[in-house]
Formats: sequence, C-alpha cells, structure tokens
Amino acid sequence: MLIQFNFKNFKGFRDEVSLDMTATSLKEHPYNLINTNKKESFLKVTAIYGANGSGKSSVIQAFEFMRKWVLTSFKRESEKKGIPIKRFAFDNISRKKTAEFEVFFRCKSNEYQYGLTIDDKKIHEEWLYKRDFKSKNKYDTLFERIGDKIECSNKLKGAENLVELVEESTLFLSIIASAKITYAKEVFKWFLDTDIIDFGDIGLEMFLTRMLPPYIEEEEYLEGMKEFLKAVDINIDGIRVEKKETSDEEKDEYKIFSKHLSQDKKTIYEIPFTEESSGTQKMFALYNFIISTIKNGNTLIVDELDAKLHPLLLRYVINMFHNDEINKKRAQLIYTTHDNYTLTREIFRRDQVWFVEKNEEAVSDLYSLAELKLEDHTKVRNDATYNKQYLLGRYGAVPVLRGFDMWRNEYGETK
Repeated sequence: MLIQFNFKNFKGFRDEVSLDMTATSLKEHPYNLINTNKKESFLKVTAIYGANGSGKSSVIQAFEFMRKWVLTSFKRESEKKGIPIKRFAFDNISRKKTAEFEVFFRCKSNEYQYGLTIDDKKIHEEWLYKRDFKSKNKYDTLFERIGDKIECSNKLKGAENLVELVEESTLFLSIIASAKITYAKEVFKWFLDTDIIDFGDIGLEMFLTRMLPPYIEEEEYLEGMKEFLKAVDINIDGIRVEKKETSDEEKDEYKIFSKHLSQDKKTIYEIPFTEESSGTQKMFALYNFIISTIKNGNTLIVDELDAKLHPLLLRYVINMFHNDEINKKRAQLIYTTHDNYTLTREIFRRDQVWFVEKNEEAVSDLYSLAELKLEDHTKVRNDATYNKQYLLGRYGAVPVLRGFDMWRNEYGETK
C-alpha cells in the first residue's frame, strides 16, 4: 500500500512535491478509505487532473523511474550507459543538482521509508528505514548511504558483506534484495508488484491489448473476464482460446476469439478478438491488471485511464476499488485523467482529487483539492460542484486558451 511519494528535480518538477495517500480528517465517503488497526486511514483511489503538458504524466513517470532503477540497477551496471534521469531542464542550476525520490509504503505488516538522490552518473545518497509502531512516527535505520560510504543496521544480517559490490550507479537495495536479505527482499517485491500502465502510449497500449494473461487457459479466469465485460455492457457471450502449434516449445502462442449471440439467441458467432473495438480491447487488457491488483491487494498506477473509455465504464472501475465487498485486500488505484464526468462529490472525497499546474517559469506543481485555497482564501466546500468549478478555472490546472485565426496571413491581415 502506497502511503506517500515525494520527488523533486524531475522533468517539469523543479521543487519538491508530494502525492499523499494519507486520508485527511474529512468526513465524506468513509468507505473510500483503507482503515488500519493502527487507527490510520489511507485512500483507495486518487485521480490526478491537469492540462495537456502540465506534468500529470510526469508524476507517474517519476515513480516509474524510481521503480525501474530499483528493479534493474544491479543488472544495468555492467552496461556502463549511465543513468537515464531527466532533471528539470529550464535552469542551469537544476541541471547540475541531483534528483530526489522518496516513498513511504506498507508491505505485509511492515512500513518502510525508502529514498535516494541521483544524477546521470551515480547515486549520491540512499536510505531505508522501517517504522517502529511502538513509538509514534519513529523509524529504525536499516541502512544509510552517503557517497561511497554505506552503514548497515544489524537487522540486515549479511548486508554489510555486500557493500564492496556496490558501484556508483548501483542501488544498494537492488544488491541486497538479490541476495535475499531480510526486509530488502520485501521492499524489492513491493516495487515489483506495483503495476504501472501508460494508456497514453499508443505502442504500449497495442502491446497490452495483445499481451495474454498467465491464466488465459483457465476456465475460471475466462468466465470471470466474460462476466466483467458483460457487466460493463460489452456484448460478449464468451471467449474461446485457441492454442497454436509452434516450433518453440518454451513459447506458447494463442489466438483469442470473442463469442456473440445472434438476435434470435439461437446462434453463436465468433470473431478474432483483434477485430473488437479498441475500447473493448482496452477493457480486456485492464481486466488482468485490475483483477490481479485487487486479488493481491497491490497498487495499480495508470496514465490516462479514461482514454477510449466511456465515463460510465471509468466510474465502474473506480467503484470496484471503493467497494469493500470486491476490494477485500485494500488495493489502490492511482490514475491521471481528463474525465470531467467522474469529478464529483458523489464519487470522490476532496483529498482524492489532485491537480498538476505549470506556471510561467515552466515549473509544475502538484496539489490536492482538499488543500486548495480559492481566490477568497477559503477552501473548497464539500457541497461544491467540482467538475463545473474546475472547468471554470477556479482550481487552476486548466489550459489557457487564446484566440487563433487560421485565415490570417503573415502581415496580420485576414484573407
């Protein structure tokens, strides 16, 4: 479960920002919360809004970069290609400073704080702390790294023997997790289990819609997928999987067919799933991620979740995560969107709605509806019409539209 993600000096974000999944003291929609036995509450769903080019996707990309480097830095060290970090590019000072990433999260019964500072050549700092629930807001140090010096706690048994293996661009966490050191392995797995999807990337979307889930031959899985598609009003009465014979015994290939019932309900017709609409194919791809996330109680992060989805379908997915009868293991959904239909007080608490806005210096900022102050210095009321006020520009994070005359010539004269 993600608690908080902080980062700075990444792409359009020059200054530190924080995406906080900790619930505020707001009383609305208590069923939208994950309540723990520590009397703490966290958000099940967070939606991030903003104009095109404001930096919404960069929030997700910042976490994706951190996740990727945790998972691959140990293996990539041998390639000697440097670190593909994209720092704030619009002032010389920021381009010379390090980027910083830090995440607070819970995994099983433990809570961790992990972070790093990094440039395109090396790791400057790295730290891992574990929360001591016996004392309020106290964290025990598991390891700390400053430059080429790493100090390990005795709670990480055997980790000190691996310090000499650390190269300047390699994360110590990646190394000790590979060695299956206690706690480090658990932290590594949390990053591995957190899925990130970019439905704004056409190439990735095409890949996802053709990527087959590992349970594609299981009847229970196929039946669940059929019921899910029917529940969101997609007229499919069944799915058939055809296994293709290949010369490569280690790589199975499948062809998927969707079944449709004729109007007289007497005949079933089949078509290749690739001929279904792109929206239907997207729901096919989403099903695997949604079910896996909810089943295992993980966190799913999606860029442009609303792309090619009807607003009612988006609302249906949101409600799956809010519903305790479905989301029994406290899974989370974080996504970026332009969808205005779901931006209502009937669906969201104010602390679930976040905005990204870019100022005149091209610096992006991230803030929640709960903390926003309007022009009269008051906060947004819980009876406000969120979507209407947002489109009116009261919350910021909307495009500034200017007049454009396509018929005007180079001399400013209308043709």
